[in-house]
Amino acid sequence: MNLHNFSNKRICVAVSGGVDSLSLLHYLKSHEEEFGYVLSAVHCEHGIRGGESLADMRFVQETCEAWNVPLFLFSADCPSLAKAEKVSLETAARNFRLQCFAYLIEQNKADFIATAHHLNDEAETVLFRLARGASLSGVVGMVETNGYFIRPFLNRTRAEIVAYAKENGLVWREDKTNFETDATRNKLRLEILPKLENAVAGATGNLVRFASLADEDDTLLYELAEKLLTQEEDGYAVAFCDKKPLFRRACLLALKGLGVDRDYTALHLENLCDLQKLERGAKQSLPKAVEAKKTETGILLYKKKLLSFVEKKAEEKFTKKGFDGGRYEVTVSKTPVNEFKNGWRVLRLDGEKIPDTAVFRFRKEGDYIQRFGGGKKSLKKFFNEEKIPVDEREYLPLIAEKDGSEVYAVCGVEISERVKVTETTKETLYLILQKK
Repeated sequence: MNLHNFSNKRICVAVSGGVDSLSLLHYLKSHEEEFGYVLSAVHCEHGIRGGESLADMRFVQETCEAWNVPLFLFSADCPSLAKAEKVSLETAARNFRLQCFAYLIEQNKADFIATAHHLNDEAETVLFRLARGASLSGVVGMVETNGYFIRPFLNRTRAEIVAYAKENGLVWREDKTNFETDATRNKLRLEILPKLENAVAGATGNLVRFASLADEDDTLLYELAEKLLTQEEDGYAVAFCDKKPLFRRACLLALKGLGVDRDYTALHLENLCDLQKLERGAKQSLPKAVEAKKTETGILLYKKKLLSFVEKKAEEKFTKKGFDGGRYEVTVSKTPVNEFKNGWRVLRLDGEKIPDTAVFRFRKEGDYIQRFGGGKKSLKKFFNEEKIPVDEREYLPLIAEKDGSEVYAVCGVEISERVKVTETTKETLYLILQKK
């Protein structure tokens, strides 16, 4: 890491008292004047190991005093936090540390938090994610700079760090829990990685190199995937694509744009791929009230609107006063208007041909329409041919028989042959559909 980039910046080192963090603190302190940054330290006491934990805290205090490094101290009862929040102890401790670091940044106490992650940590992370079935995106490891976090030792092995500590006569504390193999990460660190390195020399570095190459590939794939994505008023449209790596990433970009960062699964993405093969209007529910719908050109991802307040109104006798259908309103006019209004067709029909038994209502089983010059057709088949979205069909007002199945007009879409305007028409009515 080029420390020249941090001239006049405030770097706060996260110090546990172990060899890694203590070596980092010593290294940065030794170069403070050379590179011109201002150094401090932070220690988070988790309340996990009782007296040993408190002894670690005192050790860090004494070390910082001896090296003339300002120290920020935080303490919490993480076992109680884990129980209250119903998370693992490891998660509770990690959340506590992150809250401490965020506080220092928010309170303008530091510009960067330096952690002592090293090459072995990186390899361990990559191996852990691979073992858990991560995708190419998920296997990408840590980077030297990520927001306000910096990792100056990320390209150093732990052996190099220990050698540095011994060379400079450093004394450090050992956390006994780091040597317990009950935790998966500890088992990888203490048992699996050493055996892997012994079996394949250079395996640690190769894992990290793989993660770096995977990051490059993943970045390129995302750049290509962005070309499938279009931001719409209600969400994001993803164009059809038979190349799953690109389509999945485009959907991921859309999900993240809608606020779904972590709750999605590989199954959600696979279902989105399969949604391309279903009929137009088919939908898939996703986390955080996001819904995906197949359109004519691709998959639309959007936040579901709460329509519980939109109530379909009861049927009413057809009159020239129009109809308030809840989601849609129908206006009946004798004055000619444009052919399209608000995305729906303005319909012309012969007012005298509408039977006295006609009503404004919504669709029901068995409905049919005499197509304009096209014969009798079920309303369901008519909707499919006209590509009317499935979620709109229930809310589109009809002019139809009250106790029968014949439909004279699907407002905003089409009229029946029975009510068309001809040369003998004396009263032309215009039906205008508007979304409320």
